[in-house]
Amino acid sequence: MQIRTMDRAIILGASRGLGAALVAEAVAHSPVMGFGRKAQQLELLRERHPLFEYRVADFSNHLGQDEVIRYLQANDFNKVFYVAGGGPFGPFGEREMKDHDWAWEVSYHCAARVLHTLLRTEKMVQVILVGSAVAESEGDPGASSYCASKHALKGLFQSLRLENPGWDLRLFSPGYMDTDMLPRNAAVRKAGVYDPAQIARDLWTWSLTTDDTGHKVYPKHSS
Repeated sequence: MQIRTMDRAIILGASRGLGAALVAEAVAHSPVMGFGRKAQQLELLRERHPLFEYRVADFSNHLGQDEVIRYLQANDFNKVFYVAGGGPFGPFGEREMKDHDWAWEVSYHCAARVLHTLLRTEKMVQVILVGSAVAESEGDPGASSYCASKHALKGLFQSLRLENPGWDLRLFSPGYMDTDMLPRNAAVRKAGVYDPAQIARDLWTWSLTTDDTGHKVYPKHSS
C-alpha cells in the first residue's frame, strides 16, 4: 500500500460532530484550516490545537459559500474534506421549505461549488466528500431533504469520477455516529453507533493511502 505525504488540509464543516473529531486527528499530522458556522466551538478547537486556524462561514447561504470559494482560489493546500451536512427531521410536508433549502445548500450545493471551483484551477488536490451509508442510497422517513442531498452528492461523485478530474476524488460514507446531531433517544442507537473519533482516525488514515475505488462505506451500525 502506497503512503502519501501532505502539507495542508482544509476541513469544511469543522465546528462539530465528525468535522471537529477530524480536526483533532488531522492537527497531529499537519496544519489545518477549518471552516464552520459555530464560532465558539471553532475557537475552542483552536485553543486546544495550536496548528488549527479557522474562519466562520455559513454554508447555507451564498455569502458563506463565497468565503470558502475565495479561500480555495487564493491559497495552497492539497487536501479538502467536505464534512458539512444536516437537515430537518420530520414529515417533509410539515417542515418549512426554508428548512429543506438549508439542508440542500449545506449538504450538497456548497460541496458542488467547491468541486466546480477546484476543477477550474490547476491545483493538484485530494478531495474527500463525506456522504452517509444511511442516507445516500435509500430513503429514510423523516429525513427527506437530507437524503436527497446525500443522494445527489453520491451521484455527483460517481459522475465526476467517470470524467477523470485529474486529481484524487473520494467519497467516505460512515454509518450512524455518536454525535450531538443524533438525538440521545434515537431508536437507531440501540443497534450500535460509531465513535466519531475512531471514524475520524479511519478517514485520515484512508486519505493517506491509495484507493482505486475512491469509496469507503461502513455498515449502518457499529455492531
